[in-house]
Amino acid sequence: MGFIEDIKGCFSPDEIPKEPCFRAVLFGDGAAYFENVCSIAHYTPEEVSLCLKRGGLVISGCGLYIKKYCAGDVVICGKIRSIERI
Repeated sequence: MGFIEDIKGCFSPDEIPKEPCFRAVLFGDGAAYFENVCSIAHYTPEEVSLCLKRGGLVISGCGLYIKKYCAGDVVICGKIRSIERI
């Protein structure tokens, strides 16, 4: 069984969204790319809060800055320590 199937096994069939509510790509601990972001709720060099269609994300770290924010795409650079779904 693959990684995606393992994740799907944690949910009942009616809980699995038909399409992804967001997508994230991490580049080590120095940058992260997020798709399908509705807005940026909060931004400091230590924390960035993103609003998604369903819930949000909090990215914590040091020296964080927003390199790109356009058409639902966000690139955050800096020392990323954690990403938490809220």
